[in-house]
Amino acid sequence: MLTGVNFGCHLIIAAALFLFHTTITYAAQDEKTDYLVDQLAEFSDGAAAFKKDGRWGFIDSTGKPFIQPSFKEVGMFREGYAPVKLEKKWGMIDKNGRYAINPRFEEGMGTFAEDLVAVKLNGMWGYVDIKGRTVILPQFDEAQEFSEGLAAIRIKDKWGFIDKKGRFIINPRFASAGNFSEATAPVRAGKIWGYTKKNGAWAIEPQFDKAEAFRDGMAVVQDDSKWGIINSDGKFIVNPQFESGKPFRGALAAFKQNGLWGYANQKGVFIIKPDFSDASAFSGEGIALVEKDKLVFYINTKGEKVLGYSAPKASATPSISSLIIVNPADNPDADKWTPVIIKDPLTAYPQKIQDRWLPQFISQ
Repeated sequence: MLTGVNFGCHLIIAAALFLFHTTITYAAQDEKTDYLVDQLAEFSDGAAAFKKDGRWGFIDSTGKPFIQPSFKEVGMFREGYAPVKLEKKWGMIDKNGRYAINPRFEEGMGTFAEDLVAVKLNGMWGYVDIKGRTVILPQFDEAQEFSEGLAAIRIKDKWGFIDKKGRFIINPRFASAGNFSEATAPVRAGKIWGYTKKNGAWAIEPQFDKAEAFRDGMAVVQDDSKWGIINSDGKFIVNPQFESGKPFRGALAAFKQNGLWGYANQKGVFIIKPDFSDASAFSGEGIALVEKDKLVFYINTKGEKVLGYSAPKASATPSISSLIIVNPADNPDADKWTPVIIKDPLTAYPQKIQDRWLPQFISQ
């Protein structure tokens, strides 16, 4: 499994971080040398989380860290905000590292979307706005982010959909449910998957073993243990032939063939040959997270390695599509990332701060 977020799955940074935040950055990428970190996550909203020495921070799509490793757990950025856990409580930060919602949720926080975020209080899920004000009272056993005005929620063992006022648009009746995309959502009825419309009628009758959300009129589905691509009518445009598949993001989707992952186009033709032991969907920035030779790193839509970051494959990490990054035990055998001293002030920093916040690369 890929190291990072389960792809799909809190503001006071320590004073030491604020003290140096105007000078801490990373050295320019050396094409021959990777920056080795503990874990990497996939990109979302122009940012990706990385873990170093037990703490999570964020890099932008150029590879520059804009929030230094300081949090125990984090989620994806979406619409400019990301959930973060500082010690025991969750809050929401913006891309300047400032808290929009101070850390006060102890049990969990989802991904910000369409002006609301799911939070867990006293064992139940509800929704708050970006100021932390309750919009929908905690009352659900599980809750996903809003998409196209609706959110999938679970009560006991059934899933339904609510609007932003907490009213049921589709009463709980599904065994599982995904987010709406292109006016349909993948849902499971019993053991098979289909697609529901927003009025609860079937867009595509349940018939698949598994189903992903639609993108650009296409969806990746599993039928009789093989994965293929269907159109909005539920007809196969690429017959089931792959061992596994992930959603389209742009023109490419990840598919597994002969035990390895690559990226194919809408016709099922591999544009990036299967060469990876795991692979995420591409982000909107055209960057994907892949695993090869026990290392996790980023590639572009040409299959080229980019950004210069690597992380060791971990033995116990979430899949690359979870809502929230969990905090597995640190790998004691992971290589240490030695700081590159570009400007002498690094040597003057207290050793305790160096130990906690490495890697730190200083430039003007």
